[in-house]
Amino acid sequence: MKKLLTFILFLTASSATIAAESSGWNCINADLEVNCNVTKCEVEKNHTPMDVYVNATKMSICAYTGCWEGVPTSTIISGSFETFTGKALPFTTNPDSSANISVTVNRTSRIGMILVEGMFANPAICTLK
Repeated sequence: MKKLLTFILFLTASSATIAAESSGWNCINADLEVNCNVTKCEVEKNHTPMDVYVNATKMSICAYTGCWEGVPTSTIISGSFETFTGKALPFTTNPDSSANISVTVNRTSRIGMILVEGMFANPAICTLK
């Protein structure tokens, strides 16, 4: 009986976690933008916040004139962190301009990190959608 109860509790917890994860995250870097290259990172004084939506089947990372969009190449959950990566995601207004992108969200604090290779390294506040 104890094993059955443990198994039922495990299934209930797993189902709740899967439901939360499948909903996706919306992240916005309202407070600052950080531009990075291989030698340094700089805080941009005036910026337009990025609007990011990620889940297991979709990535949409919007900045300025368009969005990098596509399907995540990987989704990893480790402890309180959920990471989505996209390889060569095309930019909607210039599909020839693609980027490798990683979005990591701390599911407890709901603070995220948006990395656009060679361009941005932005902390963000995320909400479950």
